[in-house]
Formats: sequence, C-alpha cells, structure tokens
Amino acid sequence: MTLGKFDFNNPKHLNPVIDRVVELWSPPTDDMNFRRLYVEAIIRQNGADNDMQFQLSENGELCSIAFASRKNQHSPWYGWWQEKHDSLPEGFQEMFSVNRSYLSMMDEKIYGYMTDNDVKLSLFVSTKSGWGKPILEEAMNFYRSKGFKTMYLWTDCECNVEWYAIRGYELVEEGTFEPFSTPEEPYKTYIFKKPL
Repeated sequence: MTLGKFDFNNPKHLNPVIDRVVELWSPPTDDMNFRRLYVEAIIRQNGADNDMQFQLSENGELCSIAFASRKNQHSPWYGWWQEKHDSLPEGFQEMFSVNRSYLSMMDEKIYGYMTDNDVKLSLFVSTKSGWGKPILEEAMNFYRSKGFKTMYLWTDCECNVEWYAIRGYELVEEGTFEPFSTPEEPYKTYIFKKPL
C-alpha cells in the first residue's frame, strides 16, 4: 500500500476514478465522452492546490482517493473548465454549467459552517473494494497532524448517505437541489461533520 499525491494530469490516476463513478454521477445521455468529461469536471472542481489530495495505490494501481481543502479554498481548474465548457454544444454547456453551480453552491454552504480549524473532505472515492477505510484513516491522521479539529463533508442522494451516519458523522444540514429534482423524486443534499 502506497500513499501519494493525486496527479490530475496523469490518466493512470484520473481514469480509474472516472471509470468508477461515471455511471453514478453523469447525466442521462448516450454520449459517453460527454459523461466522462462531466465527471472529470466534478473531480477537478473538488481538487484544490494544496497538500491534501491523496491517493492510495497497490503495485502501481490506484485504489482510492481522498481530497480535502481548507475554508474558502477553491479549485484551481477554472481555466480548464471554461475551455471545456466553450467547446461543448449548447445543451451540454447548460448541463456542465448547472453542475458547476451545484458544486459551488454546496461548497459555499459547507464553508458557512467551517472555521479556520476545520477541514472539508471534498471527494472520497474507492476504486477497489475495501480501500475506502484505509485512505480515510490516513487522510484524517494527516488532518489531525495539521491541527484541524473537525472534518466537514457534503454529499447527496447519489452516494451512500447511510455510510456516514453509521460511522458517527453528525448530520448538520439536509436540503434539496431543485434543478436536479423531479416531482416524484427530490434531489437531496446532506452536510455532515465529525470531530478529528
């Protein structure tokens, strides 16, 4: 098991994460290239220019990632996002923009709860079964070593919300994101926190 820094420019790091979540996090369209780009934008928007973008690998194969940021620390990928957005057809541009607005809105909500002593777990994905817990433990140990007191995170109904509740995370806020909702099914959002 090797803990290292995630490299956004390395396809061997990025592609396994996209492969793992593309069916869960992308819009319902037949264009798989757009779906992969959409998910890549999510991954990049959750990354920050800091020392808290971790990955665990085994024998050179990526197994899990955990990204975090400090209060009000934002993604450095705006130029990348704008270039990709501008190259898309109009309908895809709209989906791309709504997704970015959603991620930004949730980040601002969570920053409203945080102090300078808190850290935000921005993204947490296990590409291989059983590798989520080890990277989260490594990441949390690192956050403690940097003096952070509480870890916040947000998630939504696309993820396993119960996973956090079972592991002692406290629900801070529950909401609904209307643009992703339907009359039959509201798109629920959740903010959790956990002492470090």
